[in-house]
Parts: sequence; structure tokens; C-alpha cells
Amino acid sequence: MAINSTMNRVGIASSNPVELEYATDRLIAEHEALRSALRKMEAGAKEVMLADDLVRGVQIVQELRKQASLFVKELERHSEWEEHDLFPFLAGYVHRESVPSILPSFWVLERDHELGVSFIQSFQDMSKEVRLAAGRKQIAEAAGHLVQACLILNDHLTMEEQLVFPLAEKVLTDLESFFS
Repeated sequence: MAINSTMNRVGIASSNPVELEYATDRLIAEHEALRSALRKMEAGAKEVMLADDLVRGVQIVQELRKQASLFVKELERHSEWEEHDLFPFLAGYVHRESVPSILPSFWVLERDHELGVSFIQSFQDMSKEVRLAAGRKQIAEAAGHLVQACLILNDHLTMEEQLVFPLAEKVLTDLESFFS
């Protein structure tokens, strides 16, 4: 079910509360899966930073590289859905009301997303060079970039929820009052 199907029609009566509820449920589920992956990567990166055993540190970094690649793919898939379906719907709904634009909020979210992904890319780039010959400092520095990415992206997901959930609730409340 795609919330996008109602976007091209104008007016509150064209909004389907079932689609919006599906979208918010999907957002919750996908954010939880993304947060779970972030927690796992952050814990692994912190383990690397504290590891005395260089061999074990390199092994963890290699596993984190795989996890980070899978995470980025999932994050991009999720972001694609938000940018093409969810955010335009909410922005279009709010745009019809006489309130300030929420577009700057979406822009801030996009910048945070890009910053988090850039830290993951920095980790990936730095960790390509991590071998047993690498020093503890190099491994810890690469892991530090991943920790930073996890912190930024976790905050990003929270900010999305703080923006989306009140808007979705307002749409549902307006729909309820419109149809009652």
C-alpha cells in the first residue's frame, strides 16, 4: 500500500486514514530495524576502540564493514520511500494550511542523513586499509567514525519521528472531524 496513491488528489476528503496509519506503522517498524542495526554497529565499533587484541580488532572491523554496507542499503531504501511517498504527502497536507512551511525541517533531516552516511563512508574508506600491520590508533580512529555515524543517524531517526508523528496525528484528527 502506498500513501503516494492519494497525493495527486486535492482536499482532505481524498486522504485515506488507512494508508496514513499504514505509513506510520511502516515508519515505526523500519526505524526500529534501523536502530537495532545502529546499536549493533555502535557496540562493535566501541569494542574495537577498547580492544587490546589487534587481531580481534581487525576481525571486528571487517565484520563492521559488511554490516555498514548492508545498513546503508537499507537506510537508502527507507529514505527513498520517505522522500517519494511520506514526506511529500505530509508537506502537501501542511501546505494547504496557513502555517509556516515544514520544508526547512525536511531539509535539516536530509542534511543529517547525508552527514551520517558520510561518516559511514569515512569508516569504510579508512577500514579498507586496516590490516594486522595497522596500528591500534588507526583502527580506533576508523571505528570512531562509525560511532559518530551511529549517533548522528540515531538522532536523525528521532527527529524524523518528532516531525512526522505530530503531522500524521493532525491529519488523522482532521480527517476524523471532517467525516464525523
